[in-house]
Amino acid sequence: MLKLSKNGKKITVETGTGKITWDAERGGEIVGFACKNEKETHKLVDGKEPVCDIKFIIDGQSYKLSDTHSKLTVESEDNDRVVIKNEAMIAKGLIKITQTYEVHKEGAVFCEQIFDVDEKKSFVLSEISMNTFLDISGVKTARWGYFTREPWYKRDYSTTHVFYGMDLYKRPDEISCQRELWPLASIDLGWENTKFFSNKIEFVLDEWTSFNDAARQYTMSYGGKQGNKWTLQWYIFHGTQMNVSEPVRYRNKWGMIFLTSRTQSGKNVDPAYRNNVLGCRVAHCMYPYAQIGKDWPWVLMPIKQVACQKPQLFKGNPDIKRVDEAADLGANVMIIHQFWMRNPGTNCEPPADYVVKDPEWFKAFVDRCHQRGMRVLTYIRGCEQYQMYQTWFEDYMKKDWDGFYPDWNSPHAMGFTKTSLIHWSSYGYFMYLKAIRKRIGEYGAIIGHTGFPFALSQSCLDVALCGELSIRHDELLELPESTAYYSCLDCSGAHLISGNLKDRAMFSGKKASAICTAFGMTGHPVLEPNVPFEKAVAYIKPLWDAMLSVPGNYIKLHNPAYCPTEAVHCEEYWLFPSLWQSDQGKCLLLVTNLSDNENISGNVIIETKELDVPKNATMKVLKINGTVPESAEIKGKILKIKNLPQHSFCAVVIG
Repeated sequence: MLKLSKNGKKITVETGTGKITWDAERGGEIVGFACKNEKETHKLVDGKEPVCDIKFIIDGQSYKLSDTHSKLTVESEDNDRVVIKNEAMIAKGLIKITQTYEVHKEGAVFCEQIFDVDEKKSFVLSEISMNTFLDISGVKTARWGYFTREPWYKRDYSTTHVFYGMDLYKRPDEISCQRELWPLASIDLGWENTKFFSNKIEFVLDEWTSFNDAARQYTMSYGGKQGNKWTLQWYIFHGTQMNVSEPVRYRNKWGMIFLTSRTQSGKNVDPAYRNNVLGCRVAHCMYPYAQIGKDWPWVLMPIKQVACQKPQLFKGNPDIKRVDEAADLGANVMIIHQFWMRNPGTNCEPPADYVVKDPEWFKAFVDRCHQRGMRVLTYIRGCEQYQMYQTWFEDYMKKDWDGFYPDWNSPHAMGFTKTSLIHWSSYGYFMYLKAIRKRIGEYGAIIGHTGFPFALSQSCLDVALCGELSIRHDELLELPESTAYYSCLDCSGAHLISGNLKDRAMFSGKKASAICTAFGMTGHPVLEPNVPFEKAVAYIKPLWDAMLSVPGNYIKLHNPAYCPTEAVHCEEYWLFPSLWQSDQGKCLLLVTNLSDNENISGNVIIETKELDVPKNATMKVLKINGTVPESAEIKGKILKIKNLPQHSFCAVVIG
């Protein structure tokens, strides 16, 4: 959805996840902003304090862009994006401000803004700031966080990687202030009709540069709650005075990403809500891949830097029969990890070549997946954009069906184009993700991976695979609220990582399976050499069997933990209902106990009139190995749960 409307001097653009209004009488600033989810619209800006309202202090006097008039025009409009240009003069004509906004249907707006001092008029500059105040008085649950320009280091199997630092999962009343321009700050919001968060609002700023090349110590960022409002303030210049007496140009790009959960699939679904792998069951084919030699690039291939993993040297491709092994157990998505490449690289050093090493094997493996009804997702990296020019879909794969598994899915990784502590390409990465979506087709599949919980890198994907970075492990599995926050459930679909490494064992156990069941996720059991897939998938097989008990394809997920719904409800905190709608007129209800130490009882209310099932639809408790059917009793439209053991679930079919 992308809808443009005009009312006098105001321009409004609406997407599936938000509504934004600019006003030429208020300097062309954003005077109205509301976030949306599937059932609700919530106004966060009422016009009094615009989004990123620009303020100058010149010769001791304060000037705000919103106190001026501007020229506001629509430059272009199509079904993909709207471009709006704003031009204004401020501070008695000393500063010319030019802003070019792009609003995208996925739920993002980017603004390239330029401050020009053209005339030789002397003045003393004390401050330039961008100020946002969001009204969160109606919010039930909120957490916020930010990324810093200060580096954070991660040592893994290949080398030491540099990322931006993070301070996340903060309460709204926790205040932070630093002498830098944060590249990203976000707030997760939950309302009365969800248990946790259903909307994520994120602000990004590309450059850590000050006006007229002033020292970066004269920048500042401030965030946290003030009264009933959450504020983000970027100080482009602050803390000293500057005498300006010659022409100056300052340019920066900022953006706002406003997303919600992806719980629908099908060809008539708004791209802002669509999840093309809804209810999927993944076999993640991870065979050893590293190849070393005396020449570049193989000579650069790091083999081992940490003690917990043996060298991952390539030893051959999986037998085609392994496709049948996974399909027979219920898998319907196959991820082919990086071993399929001639040179798989390692996060840009060396760079991967994305050339199929064994075309005959690769074609046979992909064809067999297709014969068994499986989507195929090939491993790529977000920091190696040139992979877009390879010919997978022309030679091997099906557009609008297969897709990509982008690892290193983050513009914060220093290997990404031009990324440094001074600059990161937020807009560039967003457009790259849009290009990936175009490459695979609107109905192809993208499962992105790094572990960073931010909206920008999930904006055009179906699912975020969480759990890569060790620092995230405890938060992901510790509490239901932290699971919802770090899994990106309010801005994407979500999966949990799996694997055979020691630091991933917790993601292949009963609690991880319970979390997947409760939140409508799945794990990524690994198809690896010399290990039966039956063993790898055992921890999550009860969930797979339950999902397979309903015919057809899943087209809608009702989960009141993070998506407002009238179809299912439960008052008991530790009981998590997840209700799946099939395109065959049937539904699957899973109820999970996420408590760590006690059996739980409670009532789950189902409103069948909200579901696409026959009026006389009945409910039946399923007897599936690994579930607890004896804890469930059906009484009319109520499912009574009694003494459901911790980290266990029961399953009910409706229709």
